Amino acid sequence: MSATLGLEALDRTVYQTMLDRPALGVTEIAAELAVAPDTIRACLDRLFALQLVQMSFEAPSRFTVVDPVLGVKRLLDQQHDELLRRQHQVASSHQALVRILAGSGGPAQRADGVEQLAGTDAARRRLERLTLEAQHEILTFMADTQPAAALEAARQGDTFALQRGVAIRTVALDGIRDDPATLGYTRALVAHGGQFRTVAALPTPLVVVDRSHVLVPMDPADSGKGALQLSAPGMLAPLLALFERVWGGAAPLCGDAAEDRHVPNEQERALLTLLAQGHTDESAAVQLHISARTARRIMASLNERLGARSRFEAGLRAARLGWV
Repeated sequence: MSATLGLEALDRTVYQTMLDRPALGVTEIAAELAVAPDTIRACLDRLFALQLVQMSFEAPSRFTVVDPVLGVKRLLDQQHDELLRRQHQVASSHQALVRILAGSGGPAQRADGVEQLAGTDAARRRLERLTLEAQHEILTFMADTQPAAALEAARQGDTFALQRGVAIRTVALDGIRDDPATLGYTRALVAHGGQFRTVAALPTPLVVVDRSHVLVPMDPADSGKGALQLSAPGMLAPLLALFERVWGGAAPLCGDAAEDRHVPNEQERALLTLLAQGHTDESAAVQLHISARTARRIMASLNERLGARSRFEAGLRAARLGWV
């Protein structure tokens, strides 16, 4: 444990000695541990860098130990920050490498914003690349259950994207609730911060990345033929609108705490509906047999959950989510 946190054996011994006998100075600690004073000073330098010792307020020329609980917390925080920094470095390196490789060959994008990806392997390679390059958001219609290998590849790519801060929303068919493999994938997705809903029927499989690229089947009746990558804004706009419409009417997975926390209850839906019809807080409160103060409190909570700064914005977002 101490080695993992960056502590050497002697550092830990010096720290423990100072904790047990705070009156000892460098010379006394060196004599106690039978090492040279310069060695103790080197240990103190490392402990100071790790914020496990600090300058004494009583004697500014001496060190004193930091409270062990606070010291370990600081040390763990440093380790956590360093881990996050390295993860971001790895993510940036991967994305830069993918961009270099993408520009070094392969089929060129057609001027009309449509590229054909023949065969399942080509389609999956492109999906993996787009997922790796994603910066903001990935939207998916999962219109069928997937093989175990495809689910595992998707899980790895999605987890890496979520760790980089990419938002992921997926809509699948209700039937996946009875498929253990797919259900396991969805649970892993939700556990890492993704959102997942289901509906009775989906128009077509699709994946939207950063609202700038869409993958759809070349032939919806035969996924083995490959996919089309669309990038023209005129093609993307109706597909984005379609996703939002389906998402708004889809049901969260039972037990999805991240989703359940945001789905309005019956009273909140009724208030949203009345306000959308033009009612004021006061008149809506009368209809719901609650006080105007309660109506305003409920609306403030809804605004916060929707991330809305005004009633108008809240109404738009609530409608998009299918709440009204």
